[in-house]
Amino acid sequence: MNDSESNPIPIESERLILRPWKNADRQPFADMSTDKGVMEHLLPLTPHDAYHTWIDRQIENQQRHGMCFWAVEAKQDGAFIGAVGLLPVTYEAHFTPAVEVGWRIARPFWGLGYAPEAAAAAIRFGFESLQLPEIVSNAGLANEKSMRVMEKLGMLRDLNGDFDHPRVPEGNPLRRQVLYRLTRSRWLVQSAASSV
Repeated sequence: MNDSESNPIPIESERLILRPWKNADRQPFADMSTDKGVMEHLLPLTPHDAYHTWIDRQIENQQRHGMCFWAVEAKQDGAFIGAVGLLPVTYEAHFTPAVEVGWRIARPFWGLGYAPEAAAAAIRFGFESLQLPEIVSNAGLANEKSMRVMEKLGMLRDLNGDFDHPRVPEGNPLRRQVLYRLTRSRWLVQSAASSV
């Protein structure tokens, strides 16, 4: 892995910057991780995990894999918006090995199109810089908002791909997940069409 992959310059979109984590991000991330709306379709984090472990794991993923869920800030005022990025899937499922795209946006910034904008920038990085062959995304059956984001990104639902998430306890409504996929070849066609 070369230096540009292990230490990428920030990834930019029209309004957002996806960048490495700073200590100043820890408190706003911990605060948003106590918001029941933000966490509705995610497994809860303890205060310690939200402030330390989760972010430390992203920093480690960046160093090890050249990707992580990056901190997202607004270009306009530097506001911390959330976490969006790419991660290798670390559990076994019918579609692994794989790299997933995901997002977690603080409530004050909902409804502004930041999740698809940041995720599209992360996907572009994955296909252009990391040369990934495919990127996946998954969500609980009731998480219609995330599924709409996946569709805006041009991802296709794998109709035979629903699965039980091995890290979610049995009986938890988040256990059954839907799977969306986007191949690099499909993304290239979509990108070419959108630039015409």
